[in-house]
Amino acid sequence: MLEMDTPSDADIPESIMLSRLAQAEQLREFFIQMWLQNRALAEQAGPKVQGILSPARRPAQTDFPG
Repeated sequence: MLEMDTPSDADIPESIMLSRLAQAEQLREFFIQMWLQNRALAEQAGPKVQGILSPARRPAQTDFPG
């Protein structure tokens, strides 16, 4: 991915922010599905992955704070 050289205090346009959040959510869902299908791989990933997978077993639940 090509990154632009911008000052650290520059605003990120909302469309870019929403696009990146959507991409992050797609990656999150991909890995959750991969770990649910391959429990041995999930166990190798450690307790943090186990914590992520626990709420994933219940449909339509997110683990976002707040």
